[in-house]
Amino acid sequence: MSAFVYGTLMYPEVLNALINRVPKMEPAVILGYQRYRIRGQVFPGTIRSAPDSQVAGMVLLDLQPDELEMFDEFEGDEYYKEGVEARLEGGAACPTTVYIWQDSLRSYLYGEWDPQEFRERELERYVEMCAGFAADVQQQRRWKGEFQPSSSSEEEQQQQQQREAPGGGPPGGEA
Repeated sequence: MSAFVYGTLMYPEVLNALINRVPKMEPAVILGYQRYRIRGQVFPGTIRSAPDSQVAGMVLLDLQPDELEMFDEFEGDEYYKEGVEARLEGGAACPTTVYIWQDSLRSYLYGEWDPQEFRERELERYVEMCAGFAADVQQQRRWKGEFQPSSSSEEEQQQQQQREAPGGGPPGGEA
């Protein structure tokens, strides 16, 4: 699985803080989109735009389902995922997904987001925030796993164990 990223997820330090590794990354662009600053935030938002507009970013390759789940939680409700065709540096097309800023929140967008400015001014603090976020998500996942109600009642489990035990089926031998 893959994802096209165009903002804070382009930085290996951020990826490592969120998913504890840096996946293989390929420089790419998507056409018909524009990246903007978001009022009051250090991360960008991308929306559909003129067909000749483009957003530069990276395609993250060989992502695991739990890593994509982490990205989904990280991006939150302000974004939705959309299928796109990213163009890799050599010109090859790469079908993937991208997080798009919600249309209902367009009024928060302005100006152009500058990746270098983010690196110089915000990256260090942002990585710390990401590490804390990832730890919280992992704790919630562990908690949900520990306290997940069983899918069947205790009585159903006992009946299943009896059926699986030698000679434990119903009289007549047919289940």
